[in-house]
Amino acid sequence: MTANSERIEQQNAPLGKTSSPFKEPNTTGVFYFWVTQNTRLNPFDFVVAEHPDGSRTIGIIDEIFAYTDSDSHLTNYIGNELGNPGAEPYVERVSAMVARAQVLRNMRDDNREELYMPLPAERRVFFADSDAIRQALGYDRILGTAIPAGLIRQSNGQRIPVFLDSDYIIGPEGAHANVSGISGLATKTSYLMFLLHSMTQRLEDVSLIIFNVKHSDLLHIHEDAEDLRPQDRQMYEELGLEIGHFENVTYFLPRGRTGQPDSDEPPENFQLYAYTLRDVHASLDLLFAEVPDPQFTVDAFVRYVRDFWSQNRIRFEDRSGRQPQTQDARTWDDMQGIRDEIMGAAVYGLPHHPTPPRIKRELRRLTSYSVFAQQRATNEVYLGEAVRTNIQSGHVSVIDIYRVPTINQSFIIGDVMRNIEHLYREQELADLPKLIILIDELNTFAPAAVTPNPITEQIIEIARKGRARRTALFGAQQFKSEVHRQVWGNCTLNIIGRTGSAELSTRPYGELDKYTKNSILSLNQGEMILSFRTWRYPIKVIFPKPPYRSPSRE
Repeated sequence: MTANSERIEQQNAPLGKTSSPFKEPNTTGVFYFWVTQNTRLNPFDFVVAEHPDGSRTIGIIDEIFAYTDSDSHLTNYIGNELGNPGAEPYVERVSAMVARAQVLRNMRDDNREELYMPLPAERRVFFADSDAIRQALGYDRILGTAIPAGLIRQSNGQRIPVFLDSDYIIGPEGAHANVSGISGLATKTSYLMFLLHSMTQRLEDVSLIIFNVKHSDLLHIHEDAEDLRPQDRQMYEELGLEIGHFENVTYFLPRGRTGQPDSDEPPENFQLYAYTLRDVHASLDLLFAEVPDPQFTVDAFVRYVRDFWSQNRIRFEDRSGRQPQTQDARTWDDMQGIRDEIMGAAVYGLPHHPTPPRIKRELRRLTSYSVFAQQRATNEVYLGEAVRTNIQSGHVSVIDIYRVPTINQSFIIGDVMRNIEHLYREQELADLPKLIILIDELNTFAPAAVTPNPITEQIIEIARKGRARRTALFGAQQFKSEVHRQVWGNCTLNIIGRTGSAELSTRPYGELDKYTKNSILSLNQGEMILSFRTWRYPIKVIFPKPPYRSPSRE
């Protein structure tokens, strides 16, 4: 008996033996084993079997089959007096439970090269211990920092911490995380916030930008949770994490009509944000992003304002007549007051161009919310600049956009993203901390459109280049199929809560097999399926509630 088998037998009794019949043989990627009677098994349990050369093959169960020696359902029907449920069967059938496992890794104690050969029949199978699971998930190959990401719960009662490689979440090897699932049961935001809490404890040089899109859910993360259950506290202990609120948090709340924050349950300490024309004159393409522009007239107006802004004003000059006429605009109201013939002549070269009235209508509609100010008060900030300043190690920026009209939410996110892009161009990467940006309802801001608008392009830019810049986008949405492909396609960590079968049949879930999809249909609250680029197969984890005050439920 080898050292491997002695250690395994000390941990638990055999679950059964490998089976490799002619019609369903074991392969380099899959093996089957029959299960002893009265054994409890579930999909996503980790198991281990011993190869003839003394190495161990570690697998994860994806399906369990119940076999009998009956030829068909009709045979069973006939054998019970033609369908009498109360009758004793004429023949006692031979039955067996057979589990199928996906091969995760083959390991040797002497660290020699892995053996890529199918498991033969009649090899004993056991529940995998914590060491085997660590090897299967490649903890010995972690390049960066190990980030606790939940607990594996085995059917035999074992609970094993799951760790992610930070180099594949926030760069340089890979980046980004995306979570999807139905509202409520999937607890999407809760999982991402738990993961952020875990990362802030394990990584020193990291800054967070969090957009709050639901009531006051994330407006009190600087306060301790009041409703943590004993099982949550136990999970934090098993994961080696401290229980505590987020620190160094700055809340940015939109200015309301009366100069007070337009937010639900605002925190005590906050900064109001507002936008003047001076702040965003170069980003009006983001403001008009969703305005149809088949003739590129809006684009011409946006470019004119951007290119000819000087001395804190934009000058519209009509040179079509004998006496040149000019009008200046410094505020949103000033822009509305520009005469149509002057704006038309300045922007389009024609004094009676029909577009200016439309531009003004759209501008009035888009800037009617109280966050667009003629002049900012002394206690108000331009959000883009304030967030850039706050990107420092250990700092958290929470931006509330819940009450902001839908037509303006995308602009706020796009403007923040653009300012981050400018920051990368102006400063050396070595001088900046790692950055994580959390956006809920991601499908609203980066929809799966054929032609991305300027806001979607800003998000795509982060998704494409974030790995090299040590910037990660954490996105959440109910339906990943409604998110732009380049956003979810660049994610190295995909998290899935309970999801409907129609959604699971779409393209973003194409890498999942039918067994994993069936398991996703029955996930409970607090359970997630994690698919990580360095793993060969998805795993299921449980996780605790985030350790901060959550005023409203997801």
